[in-house]
Amino acid sequence: MASDEVWKKLKHFKPLGGADNWGDVNAISEILLLALDDFRGYVNCPVHVTSGVETGGHSKKSYHYRENGACAVDVILPEYKFNAYDLIIDASRFGFTGIGYYPDWQFKGKRGNGLHLDMRPLIRDSDATLNYKHSRWIGIKEMVGSVEKQVYLPMSYENIKKYGGIYEIIDNINH
Repeated sequence: MASDEVWKKLKHFKPLGGADNWGDVNAISEILLLALDDFRGYVNCPVHVTSGVETGGHSKKSYHYRENGACAVDVILPEYKFNAYDLIIDASRFGFTGIGYYPDWQFKGKRGNGLHLDMRPLIRDSDATLNYKHSRWIGIKEMVGSVEKQVYLPMSYENIKKYGGIYEIIDNINH
């Protein structure tokens, strides 16, 4: 759990004040905080925490909850200048094992790149290969009948291309 010493080490985040919504600042994982601060420095643009350690609003097994390890944050990067593929790769560099991409999240009325980032333990297949299927997804809003619902899709090349805005880059490379 986050100590005052860890909060003092951070260059880009503070426990109180500002635009970040940490929830319980003392319950969040120190490893997650340090990784998030390094990630923020690497992407070189504002990263706003929209949800930290919570008491409700996520699935029962969410890593946002103290009893599940408090090792998750939801963030938005409204000024990130690259595509979704680059953002996901950038997040992977810092030890985030659970990564959900949300192209429709908004911050102060501006659509941005939303990410769920966590440090869940990974599952290994029978041949000992790490299996990321349970830890990578794209969350989109879709009309189901007359109701808008959050739908979760596998993070695949096709889904990133369709929902993450990388088709122009890939098409230019291929031609």
